[in-house]
This record gives sequence, C-alpha cells and structure tokens, in this order.
Amino acid sequence: MLKQKNVGFLLLFSCFLLSACGEKEKQTTEINAPQIEAPQIEAPQIEAPQIEAPQIEAPQIEAPQIEAPQIEAPQIEAPRIEAPRIDVPDLSITSDNKQITIQIPDTVLFDFDKSELKPSAQEVLDKIGEVFKKYEEAKVQINGHTDNVGEEKYNTALSERRANEVKRYLEKNNGKGSLHISTKGYGESQPITPNNTEEDRKKNRRVEIVIEPKM
Repeated sequence: MLKQKNVGFLLLFSCFLLSACGEKEKQTTEINAPQIEAPQIEAPQIEAPQIEAPQIEAPQIEAPQIEAPQIEAPQIEAPRIEAPRIDVPDLSITSDNKQITIQIPDTVLFDFDKSELKPSAQEVLDKIGEVFKKYEEAKVQINGHTDNVGEEKYNTALSERRANEVKRYLEKNNGKGSLHISTKGYGESQPITPNNTEEDRKKNRRVEIVIEPKM
C-alpha cells in the first residue's frame, strides 16, 4: 500500500516537474524579443542643379548696303537754230537753240538823235523781212538801245521811238503775216560794253531784232 503511494507520489511529482519544466521552457521560449527601432535614415535632400540655359544671341546680319548705280541722264542738246545769212555790213547775227538775234548799229538805220529811218535803211530791213518768211508764227521782239549821253528819260523815249519805227516798216512792207511783233525801249540800261569811249558808245547805240521760232 505504501509502495503504491510512493509510486503515485513519484508520478505526481514527475508531472509537476514536467509541468514546471514546460512552464520554464515556455517562459524561455516566450522571451519578448527587444523592440529595436530601425533608425530613421532621412534621405538626403539632393537639390537638382539649376542649369541655366545658355543665352544664345542670334547673330546680327547686316543687310548689305547696295548702292544703286547712278545713271546719268544723257545730255541731249536741243538742235541749234542756224543763223541766217544777211549780206549787210556791220550787221551782227547770232543764234542758239532758242532764238536768233540780229544787232543793227543805229548808224545803219538812223541819223544822230533821230528816229526816222534813213532811205538806205529800207534795203537792210527788206533783207531782214525775207528772213521772217522762213519762220512763220515766230515771236519777234524789237528792242531799242542808246548810249549814256544825255538824260536817261530822253534816251529811253528815243529808243522806244526807234524800235516802233522799225516795227512799222517791217509790218507795212513785208507783211505782218503770222508774226507776233512787240517792241521795247531800254535806253541806256543794257549796254553791251562800258560807255568809256566813243567807239564803245557807238556799239551801244543799236536796234536788236530777236526772232524766237516756233519749235
């Protein structure tokens, strides 16, 4: 009986040991692992480099300066009017591309200080009248001139009378036709040479007939 109790006791003790060992093992097994916090590693803030785009200036292309060629207009001279030939001594005849100028000394047409034509002047004016026939519808200007001897007013009036006398004769004896004749007395205001000598004054006493043909 005692033996059976010992055996029972041993079994109960063994169960206790086993239970205690199991508890210890369980406690050993259930050791809480330490909570290790992983270090917070902050990712480095890497700033992207600011790359400035290069400023590329467009090249300035200068437009070429092209000079237009200077074209000179051709100088076209108007045809020169041919001076007529009048067979009268001391008569001066000139011409350009616009007009014909006939200068007649006063001694050919008038006596000193007179405005009536000499008889010999008629032949001269008749030859000039023949020239008029070549220039129909021409403008004719008859100008009287004197030297500076005497009063200016008197000389102007004398030159006007002489110019009108030449006009009157030409229209009466050679036909006015289609000519346009006008007169002007300039007196001593338009000398062709200084009135220093008698020879110079003689040149200034004159009648000019200017013929401007219709172009």
